Amino acid sequence: MTNFLPKGHRILAERLIEGRHIAQQININAQSKALALLAGRRRVRQRGRGVDFEEVRLYAAGDDVRTIDWRVTARSGEPHTKLFQEDREQPIVLLVDLRSPMWFGSKNCFKSVLASHIASVLAWAGLDAGERVGGIAMTNSGLFEIKPQRSKRSVLRLLRLFESALGPDNDDLPEDLSATIWPTALAQLKNLSRPGARLMIISDFNDFSADDGVEKRLRDVVGHRQVVCFRITDPLDAELPPAGRYALSASSGQVKIDTSNARLREHYQADFAASQQQVSEYLKRYQVPVVTVDTKDNPNELLQRVFPKR
Repeated sequence: MTNFLPKGHRILAERLIEGRHIAQQININAQSKALALLAGRRRVRQRGRGVDFEEVRLYAAGDDVRTIDWRVTARSGEPHTKLFQEDREQPIVLLVDLRSPMWFGSKNCFKSVLASHIASVLAWAGLDAGERVGGIAMTNSGLFEIKPQRSKRSVLRLLRLFESALGPDNDDLPEDLSATIWPTALAQLKNLSRPGARLMIISDFNDFSADDGVEKRLRDVVGHRQVVCFRITDPLDAELPPAGRYALSASSGQVKIDTSNARLREHYQADFAASQQQVSEYLKRYQVPVVTVDTKDNPNELLQRVFPKR
């Protein structure tokens, strides 16, 4: 099933279900050295793992005095100590951008289709690893979430949520929501995930740093969670098509451009490179790795490099 690749302009849950075969070829618990380098550090450390209270028992020689339960000791008249069990759970929570700017692609598929494909593989891989899986879909109609659960049914609900994001009733994002979508999404992502969770954010990030509230929300999220960003691009994002006259359609009407203009081509490339660099540096300040995936790429091979199967 390695040839199973995202295609076309529609997100179909039945195709995303096939991502479970690709998920068997990756180990979501084995992040690569390349990913650590993208984060600006030598290795990706496990964050947020703590301990869960298990029971209280009589104090024994050699126990850490800092774990003495003074209330039980006072009531019983004998020293008691708390026992803890290491918290090994690391839920996988996805934030997937499926708004109208992602409804575009010149190679193989729309960026939205590629984003949902990657999300489906990561969701299945998380479930295979025994973790709870949930996520948030950013759509033109708002934010919709599936709470993390350790069940196949929960993953299927998430995939159907992605499919519905491009429904016929999904019009342009309202201005009042568009202005605050990222800070709101990050706040919701924090509320949906517990400390120690692994968060996968999938978007083209074109408007990520446009709101001043993003930095505060991002700082809150990365404090006790691992975050990996998958940046979705298309060849036409980076470079205009071959020289010629083109008519482009948008919600505001049709625009004609002449791509034979050398200065226009240079400015277009420079603007894209600058925006990519800005996002990378922005996230690197918080040691968040950014993996770039283009619609012309094979996302399955990239995921196998990022999460290698030992």
